[in-house]
Amino acid sequence: MKKKKVTVIIPTRNEEGCIGSLIREIPKKYVDEIIVVDGHSTDNTKREAEKAGARFILQKGYGYGSAVQQGAKHARGDILILMDADGSMNPKAIPLLLKKIDDGYEYVMGSRYINNLRSADDTPIRYLGNKFFTWLTNFIHKTNVTDSLYTYNAIPKKAFLKIGAKSKGFEYCTEILIKAKKAGLKFAEVPAPERQRMSGKTKVNAFWHGLKILGMILKEYN
Repeated sequence: MKKKKVTVIIPTRNEEGCIGSLIREIPKKYVDEIIVVDGHSTDNTKREAEKAGARFILQKGYGYGSAVQQGAKHARGDILILMDADGSMNPKAIPLLLKKIDDGYEYVMGSRYINNLRSADDTPIRYLGNKFFTWLTNFIHKTNVTDSLYTYNAIPKKAFLKIGAKSKGFEYCTEILIKAKKAGLKFAEVPAPERQRMSGKTKVNAFWHGLKILGMILKEYN
């Protein structure tokens, strides 16, 4: 059987000090291609990414969801892995994600909370928010996951195209999960403890992005 190729997609915006180190950590034994989709960084993100061996694509427009979708269009791999650029998602989980794909699962999620794990980046508000949105998504959409907001995923490209999530912003992380469930994809989760970001500041605004995520959960309920 021909080996399936794997593409890692990493959206970025001003991740100097993170992106190069993260790319060098990604196990090349399992990954054939790394695509950085950049949302118009003004620092050395491009230089770091290319020096570390990634394909660099300048994003058309802005937003996390838009970057993921553009990365998927350029991907040469049969399997897509979605990762954040800040180094908080440990590349050591990649073999676990891919093992579940080999086992026949179509939507494999890294989880910060499975088996009583905790995130190194959690504040009390962030922890409670993650738990609330996961509970609400499970309750309304019957997803039965432990960490609905952590988009550290492995998805066969054919399954990704079935999902058809279109959001441009951070609410994409909720839309893709809900639509994967609606598409009837076979779900699995693996442990993926979250580390502290390597450098810089988070782009996530807990209040504003929380409202967008809540809106997506309720919108997809209709």
